[in-house]
Amino acid sequence: MVLQAISNFLHILATTTWIGGMIYINVILMPSLSAIEPSQRGRLLGATTKRFTYLSWGSIIVLVLTGLAKTPSQMLFNVVGAYGISLTVKHIIVVAMIVIGLLITFRLGPKMQSLSPSPGEPPAPEFLKVQNQLSILARANTVLGGVVLFLSAIIT
Repeated sequence: MVLQAISNFLHILATTTWIGGMIYINVILMPSLSAIEPSQRGRLLGATTKRFTYLSWGSIIVLVLTGLAKTPSQMLFNVVGAYGISLTVKHIIVVAMIVIGLLITFRLGPKMQSLSPSPGEPPAPEFLKVQNQLSILARANTVLGGVVLFLSAIIT
């Protein structure tokens, strides 16, 4: 009983950390960047991105481990009944979110760093293209996170 409560707590904490962080970045941080000098935006984004990357991947590891511990093996990808279907859809969406996170972390993030302009230089079109792709994927992941939360509410 105590281990189950700890597992549930860690699962909820990791979920709120990961999805809440995405909501904060997309709803508060990104729109607020216009309030600071353009030269400082890159520094701020670099620092916050690095911290959030570690926090989100740690949360994902906790989510996978606690999720596997919480889910009965016969329900992992069971599409019989409303509960099984909702849980399976939730798992598929979480996998999609992880894939998007991998793309952002290991492809688009490093590409943006290599293309980032020097201080005082305007950004190159390729940089802006990658920045736009990253922004779209980040927003998509935030929306998917909301769907996961909604499915979690349905399941419980």
